[in-house]
Amino acid sequence: MELGLKSYIERVAFLKERVSRLESSLVEAEKMVSTRSEEKVSNLEKIKHLQEEITTLEKENLLLGKKKEDSQEKLSALNMRKIEMKSEIEKEEENSESIQQSLDNLRNNLHALEIKLQEIDFQKRDILQKMESNYKVNLETIEIDFSTGDFDPLNWEREINSLREKLSSLGPVNLIAIEEFGQLQERHNFLLAQQADLCKAKESLHEAITRINRTAKELFIETFQKIEVNFKEIFRLLFGGGNVQLFLLDPEDVLESGIEIIAQPPGKKLQNISLLSGGEKALTAVSLLFAIFKVKPSPFCILDEVDAPLDEANIDRFRMLMKEFSKASQFIVITHNKKTIAVADVMYGVTMEESGVSKLVSVKFLESADKVKVETAKT
Repeated sequence: MELGLKSYIERVAFLKERVSRLESSLVEAEKMVSTRSEEKVSNLEKIKHLQEEITTLEKENLLLGKKKEDSQEKLSALNMRKIEMKSEIEKEEENSESIQQSLDNLRNNLHALEIKLQEIDFQKRDILQKMESNYKVNLETIEIDFSTGDFDPLNWEREINSLREKLSSLGPVNLIAIEEFGQLQERHNFLLAQQADLCKAKESLHEAITRINRTAKELFIETFQKIEVNFKEIFRLLFGGGNVQLFLLDPEDVLESGIEIIAQPPGKKLQNISLLSGGEKALTAVSLLFAIFKVKPSPFCILDEVDAPLDEANIDRFRMLMKEFSKASQFIVITHNKKTIAVADVMYGVTMEESGVSKLVSVKFLESADKVKVETAKT
C-alpha cells in the first residue's frame, strides 16, 4: 500500500512538472504567435503601402513616360521586393500554422494530463478513505520523507503483510465488545472490592490466629507445667518412688512440638519410656492420664484393660488412685481383674445360660455388702 502511494505521489509530481514545462512552452509559443501576428500585420501594412506606391508609380509611369526606364528598374526592384515579401509572408503563415498546430497539440496534451491528474487524485482520495476506514490512519497528517536512505519499500511491504496476517488471525470484529468490556469492567471492580474485603478479613484472621496462638501457647505452657508437677507426684505415688520428666521436642514451637517422657522407676536408671516393661509403661501412662485429669477433670473416662499388665501391688495403687479420682469423674473400666471389679459401684457382664442365648447382666453394689441388686436382660 505504501509503495503504491509513493509511486502515485512521484507520478503526480512528474506530471505536474511536465504540465509546468508545457505551460511555459505554451506561453512562449503564444508570445511568438503574437509577435508573428504583429509582424504579419506590419508586413500587410507594408504591402498595402507598397501597393499604393506601385499604383502611384504606375500612374506616374503613365504621366512620366520619359522616366519609364528609371521607373522600370525601380518597378522591377519593387516587384522583386514584393515577391520576397510575399515569400516571407507565406513562410510566416506556414510557421504560424505550425505553431498553431503545436499549440493545439500542447493544449490536447495538457487536457490529457489534467484528466490523468484527476484520475490520480481520485485514486489518492480512494486510498486515503480506505486507510481511514480500514486502519484509522489519516495519511494527510503523516509526513513521510522518501528522500532518506532509511526507507525500504520491501521492509515496509513485509511489515504490512505481517500486520495483515495478524489482523486476519484476530478473527471477526465483536460488535458488542464495548458492552462486554463494560460488564467485565464492572465485574472486575466488584471482584477487586471483594478481594480487598477478603484481604482485610485474611489480615484480621491472621491477627486473630496470632492472638489465639499466643494465648494457646501461654495456656499450653501453663497447663504443661501443672501436668508435669502432677505427673511426678502421681508417678511416685503409683511406683512408690522414682522420678519422671516431660520434655518438649521443639520448645520454640510448643503448639506443634512432640512430647517425650523420661521415666526412672525405683531402683532403675533414668531411661526413655519405650525401654520400660509392659507393666511400667501402663503404670506410667495411667500416671500421665490422672495427672491430666487432675488439671482438667473429664465427666467420663473409659479404661480398656489398663490393669492387665499390672501386678498385685500396682493393682492396689491403681485402685486407690481411681477411687480417689472417681469423686470428680465417672470411670468405665473394661477389666478381668477381680480387685479392680471389687471397687466398682456397678458391674455389667454377659452370660450364656443356654447355648446360643446370651444375657446382659448388671450388678449394682451398695454400701452394705449383703445388699446386691442384679438385673438381667436378653440380647
